[in-house]
Amino acid sequence: MVRSKAEKRLDTLSTHAILLALALVFIFPVFYTLTTSLKSKGDVLTTPPSILPRTLSLEGYDTVINGSDMVTHYLPNTFINAFFSSLLVVPLAGLAAYTFSRYRFRGSRTLEFLILGLMLIPRLTNLLPLYRMASDVGVLNTHELMVAVYTAGGLPFSIWLIRAFFDAIPTEMEEAALIDGCTPFGALWRIIVPLALPGLFAAFLLNFVDTWNEFLFAVVLAIGNKTATVGLYDFQSSFETAYHVWAAAAIIIMIPVLALFLAMRNVFFRAMLDGALKG
Repeated sequence: MVRSKAEKRLDTLSTHAILLALALVFIFPVFYTLTTSLKSKGDVLTTPPSILPRTLSLEGYDTVINGSDMVTHYLPNTFINAFFSSLLVVPLAGLAAYTFSRYRFRGSRTLEFLILGLMLIPRLTNLLPLYRMASDVGVLNTHELMVAVYTAGGLPFSIWLIRAFFDAIPTEMEEAALIDGCTPFGALWRIIVPLALPGLFAAFLLNFVDTWNEFLFAVVLAIGNKTATVGLYDFQSSFETAYHVWAAAAIIIMIPVLALFLAMRNVFFRAMLDGALKG
């Protein structure tokens, strides 16, 4: 069926209109949080509320930066947990994904689906056993515990994500490398890893963002070593009606993740596009 230019133009306009509407839906809460963070306490409590601040004020940011431990303790704690757990997830998930992609052994398919099934288990069911074991071992409120928990939680999804990239790489390339004198590990490091690098970066970024925003495990297992999300929750009791302080804290928490995403956006979008085409 041949469509006219007018029909094609209408399809393009309608598609862009829908995408623009969806973008506004997702952007508006962030925009409103940003404008609220730039209001003074009196401006926040005005009735009816206004979207834009009447006068720009950094009162909320001053309270968060100078009147709390958000910048000095909570954000560094969050970064340590998110960065090192994501850094561990990538090689561990990569080796597992490579094994499932290149080798077949008895029970391999069953093991793959068991790993997939781990993503269906609610995290809340693991919280009490983890707390009891961590308390018995004496590692509560430590970075080692949180990194281990976040690494284990990020492995199932990362294994399946990275495997899609390994499956798309022809085995003939490894065989050629082996003929040229490479060891199996050398072929993996010199041939497979560079080709699958976008997938590895995507796994790192997705795990980093997920860990950065995690609240449940942090509030139970690391209450003495608080992360940014737990610190943000504390503002609810410390600043009862200071919405501009909450908004400023939320913006400050968002900035590192936004900066990381902007720095890696080309690699991430390329990985997502390649993964969609290969899938």
